[in-house]
Amino acid sequence: MLGWKVLKDGEYRLSLPRLSEEEEQMIEAVEERFKEAARVQELKSGEESKQFIRQLLLDALNEEGIYLDKDQLDYVAEAAFLHIYGFAFMDLLTADKEIEEISVIGLNKPVYVYVRNKGWKAVNVCFTTEKEISDVVNKMARGLGRHITMQNPRLDAMLPDGSRLHASLPPVSQGEITIRKFRSRPFSPKELSELGSTTAEALAFLSLVMQSDNSMLVGGNTGSGKTTLLNALFSFVPANERILIAEETPEINIQHEHQLRLVANRDMDISLKDLMYDTLRMRPDRMIVGEVRNKTEFEALFDVLLAGQARGSYATLHAQGAQEATQRMKSFGINEMDLESVDCIVVQRRMLVYDPKRRSNVEVRKMTEIAEMDNGPKTLFAFDRKSGSLRFKSGGKLLEKIADNFKMSEREIRAEWQMRTGLVEKLPAEFLPFFREFQQKMYNVKFDEERAGKQERKGAR
Repeated sequence: MLGWKVLKDGEYRLSLPRLSEEEEQMIEAVEERFKEAARVQELKSGEESKQFIRQLLLDALNEEGIYLDKDQLDYVAEAAFLHIYGFAFMDLLTADKEIEEISVIGLNKPVYVYVRNKGWKAVNVCFTTEKEISDVVNKMARGLGRHITMQNPRLDAMLPDGSRLHASLPPVSQGEITIRKFRSRPFSPKELSELGSTTAEALAFLSLVMQSDNSMLVGGNTGSGKTTLLNALFSFVPANERILIAEETPEINIQHEHQLRLVANRDMDISLKDLMYDTLRMRPDRMIVGEVRNKTEFEALFDVLLAGQARGSYATLHAQGAQEATQRMKSFGINEMDLESVDCIVVQRRMLVYDPKRRSNVEVRKMTEIAEMDNGPKTLFAFDRKSGSLRFKSGGKLLEKIADNFKMSEREIRAEWQMRTGLVEKLPAEFLPFFREFQQKMYNVKFDEERAGKQERKGAR
């Protein structure tokens, strides 16, 4: 049998027919023919392979004297293509832009997908054999030089489109695949505001923070949008600055041309800590660390912060609030004096809120806090659960520092802040137009149209 099947029920339904035993046997026969033919015939594209597989199916049917009507021929040929050339039903799930995550949780159990704004949904498909799970994973990772076997039952990789793949086999799991999809076009600040993740007022404030030589940590729980927010905030950083990025998994997606990405590699014993220390000799204007998780990484991050080598350093970490982020850093041995080198902590949360219209809880991503470090975290913006939005409480010393950097009085910097709030609301929602227009209006940057087009095509990949 094929090792996967279509189920009768599912909250998220793929338009695949449930194959009969005879139809599965046809596909298996075509698979054997394809393996033989592929040894001598080069197939240059998916479409060419699709037509070739269909012809192999027709040849097999003719030899056996079996007649299929057009509808049956079409769906059997499509299933054969997905099984032989593709990743079974996984191709259909990865193609849906509304799906953010795909989760295979074992044999004969429905696959689950996380659909944007709708949460987890059971799909009307499942895997039925460990072999098919390993075959699909190995097809996905083939171009990366990676593979999963019973002797090496875990695999962690980044797919060509930027999506993150994790897979495991027994005895680690009952057969698991997790794909966190990568959004090729980052969200703009305007989009985050329109989606209700935060407010234009808070984003305008953070634009002042980004422009005035401040370092920032973005905290939050898993899947809360920490990296999404950081990508959006770099729209506010002048386009001509030199940006260094150190990550374990490439996720930072910014449009600055003068950017250099360093990626840790466990197999070669190159750690994130090593990369952070490397940046001390590379003279960046800005330094981004994808995510800090352990004691040695936090120590390296604070060595970079205290060296003062960049106009601003930025990192993400797991924390539910600014106070928790501070306590976590202290638990890793960072002393209170060194904590003051962090100017701003922004917190993103993935949370459940009650929707009266649906009469149920819905999952949302919200910015819940902006804090400064002044003898400990001091909240500047706080999330109001009743209104469901972020509320300004106090500008604190951070606003004073911003005013000094801009050489403005407090009254003038508040007027600048108000102007930027209006600008965030008026600029285009799409990321690249937002980035270019903000740069033109605030920094008088002139973009070469040909280069801008290349940037747009790059972002679309």
